[in-house]
Amino acid sequence: MTETPLDNAFVRMDANPEDDNARLAFYNHVAGSELFLLLTEEPEEDRVDPQVFETDDGSFVLAFDREARLTEFTGAPAPYAALSGRALAQMLAREGLGIGLNLGVAPSSFLLPDTAVAWLAAT
Repeated sequence: MTETPLDNAFVRMDANPEDDNARLAFYNHVAGSELFLLLTEEPEEDRVDPQVFETDDGSFVLAFDREARLTEFTGAPAPYAALSGRALAQMLAREGLGIGLNLGVAPSSFLLPDTAVAWLAAT
């Protein structure tokens, strides 16, 4: 699969952990990207029920920057909602949830903890 701008921003951030500009550029890409949020069931009107995964590091929802990546992760078509990273961060910050971004399917595979999601929602 072709790398995306989000992948490229993540690789730059990961290669330069002390570079604040690289980190801000990555989070800017997250906020500005359309993300596909994995749901437990098809959305009903304006209500969505994201699939939440509990880990030792907190609770996370899964989001992907390409619909094909979500399908690759699940192995089959799955219910999802498409929304901007900014809107997703605002929704999740109220719930104290983190984001598992492109897990296992892209160079930008990354866990954004709830504190990072809250920061993103506030900026």
